[in-house]
Amino acid sequence: MSKFIAARVDIAVGKKIQQRRKELGFTAENLAEQIGVSQQQFSRYERGVTKINVSHLVNIAVILNTPISWFFADVQAENLTFSVRNEYVPIRNDALKMRLDYHWEHLNNEQKRNLINLLDSIHKT
Repeated sequence: MSKFIAARVDIAVGKKIQQRRKELGFTAENLAEQIGVSQQQFSRYERGVTKINVSHLVNIAVILNTPISWFFADVQAENLTFSVRNEYVPIRNDALKMRLDYHWEHLNNEQKRNLINLLDSIHKT
């Protein structure tokens, strides 16, 4: 039973790493290089096939400017549920810019127009 639980946690953490990496526009190869593992090993972390080394997870959290607890958001193990409901927003301007660029690329023209109108209204207040 504990192997099953560990596998669920590993998969959930791997998905969160992948989600955050993509939000910030990092490639798997780039992030793997920064934490000192092969791209293949990093891929195994993201898929939850291999348990991630804690020091690697700490390095990933630092590189992605994300609290380590965020990677455990909504993970369930036995009778414990780790839940982080609020989306983490980084403080560093370069990380915010990368995140905005990522989301901008995925918006249609109407959504872009609405976002600009929203930003204009916020700026006026």
